[in-house]
Amino acid sequence: MRILILCTKYSLTESDGWLTNDLAAAFSEHGHEVTVVCLDWTGASNPTTTTMYGKVSVVNVPASVDRFAFAPRVFRNLYKWFFSSHDAISYVDAHVTGEFDLLIGFSPAATTYWLQRHLIKKCRPGRRYMVLWDFFPRSNAELGLVPRGPIYYVAKKLEARAIDDFHVVGLMSPANVKFMAKEFSGFKGRSEVLPLWGPAQFPGDVSRDEVRDQFGLPKDAVIAVFGGQLTPGRGIELLLRVADASRDALPRAYFVVAGRGPLEGYLTEQLKLPRYQNVRFLGQIPRNRYLDFLTVCDIGLVFSSGALTVPSFPSKTIDYFRAAVPVLGAVEAATDFSHIIETEIGAGYSSTSSDFAKIMENLEKLVLSARLRAEMGQRGLAYFKSRMTASAIVTQILGA
Repeated sequence: MRILILCTKYSLTESDGWLTNDLAAAFSEHGHEVTVVCLDWTGASNPTTTTMYGKVSVVNVPASVDRFAFAPRVFRNLYKWFFSSHDAISYVDAHVTGEFDLLIGFSPAATTYWLQRHLIKKCRPGRRYMVLWDFFPRSNAELGLVPRGPIYYVAKKLEARAIDDFHVVGLMSPANVKFMAKEFSGFKGRSEVLPLWGPAQFPGDVSRDEVRDQFGLPKDAVIAVFGGQLTPGRGIELLLRVADASRDALPRAYFVVAGRGPLEGYLTEQLKLPRYQNVRFLGQIPRNRYLDFLTVCDIGLVFSSGALTVPSFPSKTIDYFRAAVPVLGAVEAATDFSHIIETEIGAGYSSTSSDFAKIMENLEKLVLSARLRAEMGQRGLAYFKSRMTASAIVTQILGA
């Protein structure tokens, strides 16, 4: 089959890929011809065509605001959100030819709307699959990134219209499927659970002491790692509160942050305070080193602000599972993440972000028992191998 993947996030570095990279590589490994069109949302790249993973064709074009460089910021942002995909059509047309058997898109679909509508003309009817991770614009509005009012109304209508172009929508969990039925009640296609995924690659044999030495981490501590984007809503403030409370209550607990994002400055300023002497910020660790790094950690933190009414299943969980690291979650009440982690898998403990006493109780259980951490970590690894490999996701999408 000829597969066309349309997204806004795709790494041009094979050793530091993202979930879209894993999916494209897995389709190719299954013997399909794969073309990726990435409307690079960072806007930092140049228009590029390349071949990755041996035979995956990649067409990368930045979401540009150059045409309105001197306009007010609000106007530039609106243009980027809703119209920059139209400017990408001519470049994509010059490098994407022939007919495709399956189109795979990603949320938020409004950001690629015009490019999506154009690429549909290159696809055979009846085979369009959307991976919906973000309920745009609602989640963005709840985080203060999209203002309520006319802009929100237009964004919601455009997102709904873009989703309607697909026949099947895959969502992260049963709670997301239920939310989809309410948030986009006019959708006439089929919705199903499509777990997050990762490559079926696992850590090698690494020396725990040597790796901890490399990163300047204490050898005898129980290390809780917070990996991923440092953005609003990801629970950075909660992490600092937990670390502060743990300094005397759980002196063996040590916290490490590995990632990047707009809250880096806030984090580094906070870590200058004496009460956060048990927290270390390492910055971004390349993906090809990150998995080995996780094996010398003891607990994987999945925190959120708890403010969202939108269910989620944070992607950082995938690498924790692959590295057999148990999860400590503190998430929004709207999601079924805690139920899945604790009851379905048994891969850790999770509660709502607002229940601080429960968070500390769960952390204490994990810090005090190496046996419990090992058992829960192995359950997460087994679950990943059975349900969350990129290869398994390819099989599910093709059978939809």
